[in-house]
Amino acid sequence: MASSMEDPASAFTAHTSVQAFSVSPPVFLTRHFPPPGSSDTSRPPAPAFLATGAIVFDRSLPNTDFPPRLAGAGAQHEASTPNPNPDSPRPKSETPRVLLVQRAAHDTMPLRWETPGGGCDDDDTSILHSCARELFEEAGLRATAVGPLVRVGFVSDSEGVRGDGPRSEVTAVKEKGHEWGEGMGGDFFRTRRGKLVCKFYFVAMVPEERVAEVMVDPKEHIGYVWVTEEEVRQKKVHGEGGTDLEFTTQAQWEVILTAFKLWHA
Repeated sequence: MASSMEDPASAFTAHTSVQAFSVSPPVFLTRHFPPPGSSDTSRPPAPAFLATGAIVFDRSLPNTDFPPRLAGAGAQHEASTPNPNPDSPRPKSETPRVLLVQRAAHDTMPLRWETPGGGCDDDDTSILHSCARELFEEAGLRATAVGPLVRVGFVSDSEGVRGDGPRSEVTAVKEKGHEWGEGMGGDFFRTRRGKLVCKFYFVAMVPEERVAEVMVDPKEHIGYVWVTEEEVRQKKVHGEGGTDLEFTTQAQWEVILTAFKLWHA
């Protein structure tokens, strides 16, 4: 069990730009998507599930402005196991690097690379707490701050689902003071069973002195690596015996590159 009674998903601050995500997943769905069975065909249906991804840099964002801590606590979580690859801790470098974890061989999309993340639970205090919880569960890291959002912002068909055809940006529209969910920067996709999912990616801040303490759960991931923007672009880790980086999805690859743009902004 966790070594402290403090929930690792509660002790963080939230960026001022992500206040819309400071509500529970069920409340978020109610506020930003049509109700189940809605006759409004002009908008995509509400996703069956919400998910989050944590984009963690090995250096702090150059500019941050965080308000007071979010309150709330959830359940305790099992501690992760050490990463089997001891060579992965970040090298000392002035170039920012982002954390990738490699999916287990027995999982879907085996051995592909992604950022830590997963599905939101209905009892998560907020979507931001979902992000912090998944980061702790998958990488053993405690977020000290969550946000800003890294927008995906592209959909391809009438249901707002990413496809192989040309993509068009969705314009954010507000109704009754709430932005429509399909315009809030999430990635829409379907599971193998056809369930619609909307995944939001957030920068998750971790103290620089803690970034070498990544611990992956071998049931889900077999290793991790810190990579530069150039390595992400080339989909290959540089150096002797460089590892090829096959990402889980095109959207995952793109959102990481967008995060690097945000870091340099």
